[in-house]
Amino acid sequence: MTALDEITNGSLTLGQRLAEGPLPLPEALRYAMMLAEALRQIHDSGRTCGAVLPSNMAITDTGLELIVTPSRAATITPYTAPEVVQGHPPDFRGDIFAFGAIVYEMVTGRRAFAGGNADALAVSLTTSVPPPSGNLAIDHLVGNCLAKDPTGRCQRMQKVILELKLLTFAAHRAEAVTHHQGVTAAIRAETAHLEARLAALLQTHEKAIIDMQEASGDAISELRGRLSNVDSELASAKVRTALVEALCQRNTMHVEQVQQNIEAIEGSVTGVRDGIDFLSQSATELREYVGASIHEFERTQKSQSTAIASVVAGQSQTDDVVEGVVEAVDLLHTIMLDRTE
Repeated sequence: MTALDEITNGSLTLGQRLAEGPLPLPEALRYAMMLAEALRQIHDSGRTCGAVLPSNMAITDTGLELIVTPSRAATITPYTAPEVVQGHPPDFRGDIFAFGAIVYEMVTGRRAFAGGNADALAVSLTTSVPPPSGNLAIDHLVGNCLAKDPTGRCQRMQKVILELKLLTFAAHRAEAVTHHQGVTAAIRAETAHLEARLAALLQTHEKAIIDMQEASGDAISELRGRLSNVDSELASAKVRTALVEALCQRNTMHVEQVQQNIEAIEGSVTGVRDGIDFLSQSATELREYVGASIHEFERTQKSQSTAIASVVAGQSQTDDVVEGVVEAVDLLHTIMLDRTE
């Protein structure tokens, strides 16, 4: 794969872009300046491009990139110089001819030379002149590049670049003038609109002032009547104010009495709280005393239970002894009876 194939596969070529139509003049002039600078560098190095075609130019993020490929002298394109068509070897002036044809196509969107076949295209290249582009400065630049006689063309790309810079400056200036004229016209239209609005507002304000003057007399009379009513209402308000002050004084006295009652209640509450604390302490002491008494009672009851158990055991032994004595007495009595008999 060649470098041109890689660029074509990854980027849009100028030929593909021109198939969509003419370029805006600022964009066309920018691409023309980049192409002219690339050709100048090639010519300064002593070489000739010989294949200046839109399909050999890649549109990149930075602008336009010319891909130099080996020229095929036998192939006639719409950008081939007339002397090359007639069999002369291509030189730098042929590159300048192709440059002019490409600039014309970028501005107008149509080729400077065309034909249905190779012979018709050759005739067009050697005899016809492209129609005007509609821009005199562009026509002057392109005409200096598309002269049929190589000696009548611009002989160096430096001169083409100089004309391009002047053309770009003139285009920017014309664009600025057009923009300024548009802004001026817009400002004038806006000014006229504002003047009309101000006139309408002034008329409206004048009418409003007249209406206000007419209505002010009635308003003043009405205000005077209201002022009289206000005076009478003010007198009534003074009476109500005196009553309110008396009520406020009574409320103040009542509030003071309530505060005194609250203080007395707070004293009583403090006494009750102290009594509750005393009762709580007494109940604690009583609880401790009852607990100690119960413990002592349990201990005494346990001692008594032990003593009772000892007494019961002693009584059982006594009963056994008594029973033995009774048996001994009975035995002795029996023996004595026997002896008596």
